[in-house]
Amino acid sequence: MITSCDEAVARLRALPGLSCCARPLNVLPLLRTGCLSAVVSVEGPDTGWAGEFGASFHALEPERGVRDHTPAGAGVHTVLRALAGTLDEDEDEDGGADGGAGAAGGDWRGRELALLPYSAMKPEWRTALGALGTRLLEPPSHVALPMLSDKRAQRAWLRSVGAATPADAVVPALDHRELRRRFGSPYVVQTPVGSSGKGTHLVVDEADLQPIRQVGGGPWLVSGYVEGVALNVHVLVSADSTVRVLRPSVQLTRIEGVGAPFGAYSGCDFAAPALLAPLALARAAAAARRVGEALAALGYRGLFGADFVLDGERPLLLELNCRMQGSTWLLGELELAERALPSALRHVLELYGHATGGEPRTDAAGAVQLVVRHTGAPVRVAAAPAGGLHRLKDGRLRYCGAGFGLLECGPDDCVLLQLPSPGMVLHPGVPLARIVARHPLTTPDGTALTAPGRKLLDALRAGFVLEPLEPYGLPGPSGPAAVPSASAGPSAAAPRAPW
Repeated sequence: MITSCDEAVARLRALPGLSCCARPLNVLPLLRTGCLSAVVSVEGPDTGWAGEFGASFHALEPERGVRDHTPAGAGVHTVLRALAGTLDEDEDEDGGADGGAGAAGGDWRGRELALLPYSAMKPEWRTALGALGTRLLEPPSHVALPMLSDKRAQRAWLRSVGAATPADAVVPALDHRELRRRFGSPYVVQTPVGSSGKGTHLVVDEADLQPIRQVGGGPWLVSGYVEGVALNVHVLVSADSTVRVLRPSVQLTRIEGVGAPFGAYSGCDFAAPALLAPLALARAAAAARRVGEALAALGYRGLFGADFVLDGERPLLLELNCRMQGSTWLLGELELAERALPSALRHVLELYGHATGGEPRTDAAGAVQLVVRHTGAPVRVAAAPAGGLHRLKDGRLRYCGAGFGLLECGPDDCVLLQLPSPGMVLHPGVPLARIVARHPLTTPDGTALTAPGRKLLDALRAGFVLEPLEPYGLPGPSGPAAVPSASAGPSAAAPRAPW
């Protein structure tokens, strides 16, 4: 059984590691410990990451010069195909797979890489890696659990294992009058598949249903809306079927001014649970453990997250995220500061069948991340704040040096991450920046900015100069294909003009 960080790192460094994810930030604990040699992602790394962590980064966004809503799966697949030189000829003519991609792919040929997964490996990624001539060492496959990929089936399964959930129904048609009568107003409509708030809609009137019907995707899961604190609980299912409940965090939601639509991920606060009712926290932990034990019996291994809404002191379980989550990296920063084995490393080891030991801490700790999104029409970034460590002084952000996450952050500092480069095109609703701090930025329920949080947000937005786009040129997901950089970090180069 692996109990120390040194032992875990030695095990994971036995082969060069590869991770595929939406953004390198998601796997920061693996980068900090030197367990990754290559990262394939949609978003590029922040400034200085390649030099700091010694990994090669291959990303869609920096080469296209566009930050849009390309799904992680499609974006990673495009990057891998470009590396392998298997993009279609018409894509090549648009500025996609040329000699540069082939040169980048040459660095991969004949290599053996261990997959250190953020989420499940997709078959098309495996095919593209095979075309690269790369031998991929993957974790043993576990039994498929189809009820986890469909929100309708998952909700029914959660109730079957004794979890309390909001009132809901699966409906083939969206009749506002009938749904309002049954669930009150507002209510929530969800498509069967979706994550990070995609496919989740708050409905107040008939007009809110029109865009849902146009997209389709039914039958839909419809639930009563519960206006309470949103709580997330990490759980680890070990290779020996032991279930451990980890630190909870308050999910930041419904915050005015950060540009997030209903249900979209806006960040988390690991200190805020200390201000919640102890009975509610205990009940949520017990429910998460019970679900973990049911998953363990079905063969599931590794991390999962349980999303609750607190109806007073009664936690209602909304859904499970059976993977590392957008908050796992921040939990890992806390664990590294405490010299504990990060949950991200434990997740990977458990997937490979290596049981890890040690009881995780569940107490509250100062760690906050807030995602700020671009609102309004598409724009090009003319100027942006520098990424890294900052301090607010006289209403302005003052750059204090390099910063990659919470570990560089002092009690009065913040670290800015996920910043677009000058020249990049931003689509509506995409992340503009991520603020990381040790002090609270929102009220304890995670729904409103504090006065210091508001000042920090205002100072951040003041550091951007955003230019409207000409009406003829807006690149999108179907626009020019990527040519991933063969260097150790595409973020070092200015993004190419997207048209």
